[in-house]
Amino acid sequence: MAGGTSFEKIPEGQMAPLFPFGPMMMHARMPMDIVRSLNKYTNKTIKDEEKSKRLDHSNQLVGKLKQEFLIDEKELNKHVNFFNAVIGNFVQTELSRHFKQLSQNTGFGIDYKSAWIVRQFAGEFNPAHIHTQCDLSCVGYLKLPPEIDKEWNEDYKDHYPCKGHIEFLHGQGGKMHTHTFLVKPSVGDFFVFPADLIHMVYPFESDGERRSFSMNMTVRQSELDSQGNPIKTVRDEDTWISGENKTSKFKVDNTM
Repeated sequence: MAGGTSFEKIPEGQMAPLFPFGPMMMHARMPMDIVRSLNKYTNKTIKDEEKSKRLDHSNQLVGKLKQEFLIDEKELNKHVNFFNAVIGNFVQTELSRHFKQLSQNTGFGIDYKSAWIVRQFAGEFNPAHIHTQCDLSCVGYLKLPPEIDKEWNEDYKDHYPCKGHIEFLHGQGGKMHTHTFLVKPSVGDFFVFPADLIHMVYPFESDGERRSFSMNMTVRQSELDSQGNPIKTVRDEDTWISGENKTSKFKVDNTM
């Protein structure tokens, strides 16, 4: 993959860490029932002018895109177990990489701060940016233009194919290492990454919609007792994931 790092495809419902450069990322394949449910939610919201206006999130985002609107708590709660598993795996893997002893005695509360649908059409793009006031971000792919493969086949004859791709940037490249990670999206792909990792989405030319969703999360830490429960009491809305993966409280913090 020009300018980036390739990665192996994985089965539906599975996940695997990615190490394209310094910061770790997590790649997962969403179950197709999540893809179908979020597409159904999006289609219904598009048709409901009052709801789509009420949930409009575009004024909070940098994208030069047709439409971006929030995912409500009811819809997000349907899929939170899968998201918890992937995000929790990310946190635990990173912790064990850098703080092996700490990972056995520390629990983490994951707060979902916001979640939104992104609708992109020909010529639209998302400039290089980071996500603020959160620790982790993610992106999942729900729909692609029907003719995008033809466009990609032509684009991949170029020395740097990137149409409709997302690209992550970190540090400065050199002869022995890369600083870019270029991803051609596939329906069902789900990526978790540090919120301060620079990323961008390139425009494409095909008719039809490139549809994705994003979420922002914060991670908070607490010591665990001998049963793996947090010693410090926090709000019931917190999602707690222990270092040994013994305990979890799966509830969404609705701060959207």
